[in-house]
Amino acid sequence: MYLYYMFESKQRIEGYDVARALALFIMITVNFNLSLARLNDDGLLSRVLDQLQGKGAALFIVLAGVGISLLVKTNLFYYDKIRLWQKQRIILKQGAFLFVFGLIYLPLWPTDILHNYGFFISIGALLISIRSKSLWIIIVLLIAVYPLILGYVDLETGWNWNIKQYTSFWTFKGFLQNLIVNSFYPVVPWVAFVLAGIWLGRQNIANKNNRNLILLLSITIFLLVQMSSFRLAYIALHYTTMPVEDVIAIWGTESFPPMPLFMISGISWSFTIILLCVWITEKMNTRHGLSIIAKTGQMVFIHYILHVVLGILSVYLLFGKNNLNTEVAFLYAIDFCIVSIIFSMLWSQRFTKGPISILIRLISKLKITKTVYNENDKKL
Repeated sequence: MYLYYMFESKQRIEGYDVARALALFIMITVNFNLSLARLNDDGLLSRVLDQLQGKGAALFIVLAGVGISLLVKTNLFYYDKIRLWQKQRIILKQGAFLFVFGLIYLPLWPTDILHNYGFFISIGALLISIRSKSLWIIIVLLIAVYPLILGYVDLETGWNWNIKQYTSFWTFKGFLQNLIVNSFYPVVPWVAFVLAGIWLGRQNIANKNNRNLILLLSITIFLLVQMSSFRLAYIALHYTTMPVEDVIAIWGTESFPPMPLFMISGISWSFTIILLCVWITEKMNTRHGLSIIAKTGQMVFIHYILHVVLGILSVYLLFGKNNLNTEVAFLYAIDFCIVSIIFSMLWSQRFTKGPISILIRLISKLKITKTVYNENDKKL
């Protein structure tokens, strides 16, 4: 039945961990810039960082889909329903933990992605066994339907942009609306990133022809979307009376709101980065330094939490919000990334799992074999 699944080497693909670390570094850099740098900076570095908004998160979510796919690939190949359900339960428990933890974390960091992430991987777990063609149909529908939803739901409803907080979040209607439609990472259409990652995880990237074909198509699509965005925005600005902010929202590739061009760009960008990381790790061999970066990617959740608690909030106390030059905020972000790498290296010398992975296991009390849990801990 599932003959389109191809076996790959049992050896861990370090390129995925390197890509996950890169996603973390991008999110850290972007968040430091948004929270600490002056808002009126229009320099080159500021413009580059603005273009990266949402790109790290998109890569992070696509990699979650890849991890889910790799975790259950063998079970799908043999159509082992019992083992498949066991692993789906693992993912659902992890998703529930991250969802609740993210809600607790939200007052500290209003633009948090953890509770959304937990919801995304839960949906991915439920849809893991559907065929690739059906995956892409759902992806296209999610991307296409979002602009239609915005015709009925005001994007700014519930938001206080002065403090970047969703003031009606803790009401039933506000919670659902924020989760599904108008948060920074709404379920519609962001679940498409998880599903795209599930598809990528099914592909035999050990086959260089397959990998190169996907990479070439991804780069081509990404460049076409960028050029199309620029051209369509130019036409809208010069031949219509649309306000500039509406033109950017509709025809730009910015992450909020996540319009179709951003989603297509985000999927193609993520595929490109992931496959390039796989290729680079194969060429360089992880013994030549990338293994340290890979260890950071394996502990991405603790670094994501600490970059707010120890990174951004500590700088708030010293300099206040949005009071630094972009270059200074960027240097702080780089310093934090370096500290994260060092912490990961030291932690991995004593423990095989990251702190959050250990916490998830203790709380969820997974009743599975050590072999299955280790595979989940590494892949997801």
